Amino acid sequence: MSLFWILIGLIGLWAGSEYALRGTLKIAERRQISQGFLGVTVLAIGTDLPELLVAITGSLHQLRGEQASGVIFGNAVGSALTQGSLVLGAAGLFGHLHMSRRTLKRDGVVLIFAIALLALLAFGGVLTRFEGGALLLVYAIYVWTLRTQERRRARSDVAPWSTLWGPLVAVVVGLAVVLGCSELIVDHALVLARERGWDQTVLGLFLLGAGTSLPELALSLGAVIKGRASLAIGNVIGSNVFDLLVPVGLSAVLHPLTVSPVSVSVDLPVLALLSLLALAFFARVRGIQRTEAWVLICAYASFAFARIWFSGG
Repeated sequence: MSLFWILIGLIGLWAGSEYALRGTLKIAERRQISQGFLGVTVLAIGTDLPELLVAITGSLHQLRGEQASGVIFGNAVGSALTQGSLVLGAAGLFGHLHMSRRTLKRDGVVLIFAIALLALLAFGGVLTRFEGGALLLVYAIYVWTLRTQERRRARSDVAPWSTLWGPLVAVVVGLAVVLGCSELIVDHALVLARERGWDQTVLGLFLLGAGTSLPELALSLGAVIKGRASLAIGNVIGSNVFDLLVPVGLSAVLHPLTVSPVSVSVDLPVLALLSLLALAFFARVRGIQRTEAWVLICAYASFAFARIWFSGG
């Protein structure tokens, strides 16, 4: 029965992402807003609600005395790992992914900085409330900077927001469907995997990390197929920055997080290496095409196999 509901969830993901994507493209066109900015902000935050909900739910369990740090931290890192390799790779199989030098320098540097900052703060094995607040502050500065740069762009014939209720509703409804279906898939996947005996971090890294990345996968594939690669790239990078700073930061503010030494010594360095690999592909004129896409997919699969194998899973 769980397989049936997972299938229903996948169909819902496709339908919801299609609806949200259409609304987003209409808003970008009529408001003269760049697709990259929309992907990094609106779509990234919207599709990252599953990771945020997992973090908040886990923090509530921690406040009741139940240990959930591994699930929270593992889900955030695992989601970024999945999106930066598997999702980008899958999108690259369906179209040419290219990033401008300006965007690469801005968003790529912020992504690597977010990974390095999280690794530095988690090095001692605990993320305190103060450190969680620092992560949230960094994300707020990043979004404010993006918004300031976007407002400086020259625009003409900009449609007022009052005329965009239809596309706005489409985005909200589409994201709601995507979020609901992603939760449905994760819940029933947990039922199937419960007997595996994975530890919390491994469960968060791969099962929850991949499951909560389904909205990004659906939206990115839809964007690439429609020839909107910049929207897909912005969604992935924006989601990764959000995942590493906001869910982890908010959870630490609510209750200090205990971080596994393996997460600091293995998971975050691998995330940094795969992120640098993807950015190196983007730095070339060729960008990410099928060859590069398969490299990213195989790299993710290799790490997943090794990590699960050596964890006893």
